[in-house]
Amino acid sequence: RRRSRSKHPDRDLAADARYDAFQFSTGASLARSQVYLRFLGEGSAAEISGAFLMRGRQHCDTTLLVEHRVPRCVSRELFKGVLDNEARGVFQGKIIVSPGAQKTDGKQMAGALLLSEAAEFDSKPELEIFADDVICGHGSTSGQIDEDLLFYLESRGIPEAEARALLIQAFVGEALERVEDEALRDALVRASAAWLGVEFD
Repeated sequence: RRRSRSKHPDRDLAADARYDAFQFSTGASLARSQVYLRFLGEGSAAEISGAFLMRGRQHCDTTLLVEHRVPRCVSRELFKGVLDNEARGVFQGKIIVSPGAQKTDGKQMAGALLLSEAAEFDSKPELEIFADDVICGHGSTSGQIDEDLLFYLESRGIPEAEARALLIQAFVGEALERVEDEALRDALVRASAAWLGVEFD
């Protein structure tokens, strides 16, 4: 049974620094990732995103802590997951805005697409704000494929299996689009398509 564990070193961002990270998880019976990011210099920015594709009884666990300690910093976190059979995804994400960290702009979102009744997504987004001049938000969603969208595609002659794959790919694609390196992004798109068992031009 394959296991994957990734504990990123704590990241401290100095003034005007930029940090981008993306994680892609699939295939392991157990995948765990932990990221701890601290803003220590004004004017810095970070974008942390990821995607996970799990089936069978595979499990993906992501823990993320972003701490804004100084003013005028920006953080963005987006994670998208697809769970089939009895797979389980866990997301724990927290943004902390310390006293004095005015003009903070922090947003976090985690979402999962459940392809079976037995699949499970447990999400715990948290937001702690101790400053009064900030723009912050967080959220989490989970659900099944939109049957109306599926019907729309099928009504235009697209077979059901391909229509489902297109909708799943679009869901995951929102996270994959954040990868700036074109070659890497294309490789991740191909990997997700292979997981779906389809080919996209």
